[in-house]
Amino acid sequence: MATVNGPNLDRQPSVLLCEAGPEKLDSVMDVMARAFPSEFGESWNEGQCRSMLTLINTHLMLAGIRDDGQISYCGFCIYRMVAGELELLMIAVDPDHQQAGIGQKMIGQLIENAQQNQVEAIFLEVRSNNPAQHLYRKLGFVQIGERKAYYTGSGGQKHDAITYRKTL
Repeated sequence: MATVNGPNLDRQPSVLLCEAGPEKLDSVMDVMARAFPSEFGESWNEGQCRSMLTLINTHLMLAGIRDDGQISYCGFCIYRMVAGELELLMIAVDPDHQQAGIGQKMIGQLIENAQQNQVEAIFLEVRSNNPAQHLYRKLGFVQIGERKAYYTGSGGQKHDAITYRKTL
């Protein structure tokens, strides 16, 4: 992976992207607990993450911020490459670091990894009221499907699941 620097180094620390394994699930769980609203039940528990990472061609990418020689993990994504396709299974950025380009950097690296592995298309699914959709569209993902009332909030409100595809 790569170290990515923001345009103004005085205000934006360097972000390190790296592949990791189950030994880093504590960091994943910390980010997940903060990033996913509990009302939708979208977050996975550690057992689910560990189980997913045992599947062939499934990868974990971590995003960390280097500060005084220490790395604080602030984002992750779990993805799988199979049969010429990549599926983004989960992506999260700690709320304290959202809107800083970290999600975009992770997806950019994901696209690069896909291209290096001759992947033809990337797929992902997102809740219809998730603001990350703006980023996905900006990066060239196109809506290809919709599952009506797939998600249910704690108050009973329903939200569709939107499926996106990016052809490489």
